[in-house]
Amino acid sequence: MVFPVRMTVLRLRDGLLLISPIAIDDELTRELAAIGPVRYILAPNLLHHLYLPAACTRYPDAAVYGVPGLERKRPEVQFTGVLDGSTHSPWPEIAIFAIDGAPPVREVVLHHTSSRSMIVTDLVFNMERALSPASWVILRLFARALGGVAQSRLWRLFTRDRQAAGASVRAVLTADFDRLIMAHGDIIHTGGREALMQGTQWMRQEQDHLPDHRPLATAARKPPRASGNSGPH
Repeated sequence: MVFPVRMTVLRLRDGLLLISPIAIDDELTRELAAIGPVRYILAPNLLHHLYLPAACTRYPDAAVYGVPGLERKRPEVQFTGVLDGSTHSPWPEIAIFAIDGAPPVREVVLHHTSSRSMIVTDLVFNMERALSPASWVILRLFARALGGVAQSRLWRLFTRDRQAAGASVRAVLTADFDRLIMAHGDIIHTGGREALMQGTQWMRQEQDHLPDHRPLATAARKPPRASGNSGPH
């Protein structure tokens, strides 16, 4: 089954942050080195960690961050820190939002303030087309996430507290962003906030008002520009 997966690369003040690492071969290593040194690696939920150990081996000096519970799934990885609702962002140019209420996923999403980009992993897909018949069956009939920005129906299995999950998404929607980058599907370069609002209707529908919610951390000083790189598994 062909299922595209994106690794997002942010160029920060002191180097690169790899979000949801994919398989990194020598060619991709050279492409990344041309942008800058890899300083940080982030596994942003409990589902995207297949290539995390290999990325850590390739970049042994990088600081590695994950979400609560990932240290039990990946005991071979030495984590620098865990990002959850009680932690601050390690990066002043990035605000971090935790998606509560879905403990099997524990996703964190990142807001790169200077580029007005929101980076999600599995919170929504934007799969306009399937790349194989098997992918079509999974995305259309099982996940129900084919044909635009949408949440996989698996969130209905993963979500234990829909009210908390909805409040978390509404907090994300209070941020100032226009670009929406996801791990699965095409990037929304403009209109990303509206697309995320549309795609998360199921998760948000029990919340009538925007909460007075704040990200875990916000940018304290003007950040550098972002740079991205992507590739399939």
